[in-house]
Amino acid sequence: MSRPHLIGTLGLVLWLFGSWGPSPVPLEAQTSDRGEVRLGVSLGGTGFLGLVTEYRRNDWAAELTLGTITFREIAVAVSAKRYFGDSAFQPFVGLGFWSLTAWTEDGSGSILIARAPLGVDWNISGGHSAGLEVALNRALVVNRLDPEDDTPPNRTIVPIPGAYYRFGWSP
Repeated sequence: MSRPHLIGTLGLVLWLFGSWGPSPVPLEAQTSDRGEVRLGVSLGGTGFLGLVTEYRRNDWAAELTLGTITFREIAVAVSAKRYFGDSAFQPFVGLGFWSLTAWTEDGSGSILIARAPLGVDWNISGGHSAGLEVALNRALVVNRLDPEDDTPPNRTIVPIPGAYYRFGWSP
C-alpha cells in the first residue's frame, strides 16, 4: 500500500472512531458539575451522636464524621463512598478509617479502626436525604489506658448499624 493510501485509510479510521465514539464533554458542562455538599446528623455507627459532612460528585463521595459515644470521648471517621443507581434509593459501599480517643482520670486511650460502610441513601425531596448503614469494623491499632498492656487488637469484624439525615446543596 502506498503512503498516500495509508494516510487516507488512517484518516478514515480516525474519522469513524471519532464520529461513533463518545463525544467529548463541552467545557461548560465540565465546570457546571461542581458536586454537592451535604451536612447532617447521625445516630449510631461511629458514635451515639455525630455530625456529618459529605462532598458528593456524580457517584463518588468523601465523608467526614465527628461523633461521641458517651460524651467523654471523640470519634473521627473518614470514608470514601461509591453510590449506585439513579433512583431515589441509592445503595452504597465505602472504605475508610475511624479513630476513637477517650480521656479519663487515669489517662487516655485510643483506637484506630478500618471500616467498610454498606447502606442505602434515600433522597426524600430536594436536598433532604436519610440513610441506613451497617459498617463492618476491624481494629488496627490500640493504645490502651494501661501503658504496660500490650495485648494485640481483637481482629474480629464487628458490624455496627447507624442512621442519618443530611441536607445537601450545590455550591
